[in-house]
Amino acid sequence: MIFSASNIHKQYPRSKFELSVPQIELSEGAIVGVVGENGNGKTTLLNIIAGELAADGDLSYFGEPVGFDSDWTDIKTKIAFIPQRIPRWYGSLIQNLKLKAALDGIPPDDSDAYLDEILSFLGLMDYKHLKWTEISTGYRLRFELARMLIGKPNLLVLDEPLANLDINTQQKFLSDLKNILRDKSYSTAVILSSQQLHEIETVSDQMIFLRKGHSVFSGAVNDLETDHAQLVFEIQVELEDKKRLIDYLTENGLKYGTTGEYVQVSVDKSGSSNDFIAALIKENFTIKYYRNISKSTKRLFNQ
Repeated sequence: MIFSASNIHKQYPRSKFELSVPQIELSEGAIVGVVGENGNGKTTLLNIIAGELAADGDLSYFGEPVGFDSDWTDIKTKIAFIPQRIPRWYGSLIQNLKLKAALDGIPPDDSDAYLDEILSFLGLMDYKHLKWTEISTGYRLRFELARMLIGKPNLLVLDEPLANLDINTQQKFLSDLKNILRDKSYSTAVILSSQQLHEIETVSDQMIFLRKGHSVFSGAVNDLETDHAQLVFEIQVELEDKKRLIDYLTENGLKYGTTGEYVQVSVDKSGSSNDFIAALIKENFTIKYYRNISKSTKRLFNQ
């Protein structure tokens, strides 16, 4: 087991914010996504796991429980933490990577080949002689990931890595993470937070949903549907039809919630998504967007 924890608790008396997470496990090769609205404890949780913030609870890293006599210096050498706001690099990118390699004890005669291996793996060879100001936000993130991989970390902790990235760059970065877990010779696990639910759920083995500092769901995404008696659909109709749609849902006793132009509707599992869509079409609703979110943490936002 790369990391496990039980009864994580962190309280801020002045703001009265309290983080409470009963259980987390990160096994070798796993990706765990942490989601929830802003201000609900995602960054706090990741800082605790990365060893950047003290908290109550029973934590274990790499099979060893944390105690008063634990060597945090040694533990943190095996953790790579990338915060949402990456500090700026100065000088060329390759100079920074060589410095990190030297600090990690890699002999100068070996570092060039080793760094080229990492840069090639992440598709960064053509950019290594550039400066921080000469590359995009997406490449800055990937270079920061390259820098973190130099020390062969066993735990990657990433706070909102997809923020400010376009959809193609998001997918490339997530593909990088999957390749790291699949191709590296050393054991690694990843935990990351994001507001990009669909993208994170696609690559994650487990999801943690935080609401007001409390873990209201922790497990495989497929468990979301298993644990509920109803299917949940997210739909969007023509703007002039929205009120009529809400009236229709109310008249038929269907539970719903709205977020902007979107409507989330819960229906009994005795029916199917096709039945529900067919009923709307029969009522002459023009459906602009539709998604079954029964197996997505998105269903938890309006609960």
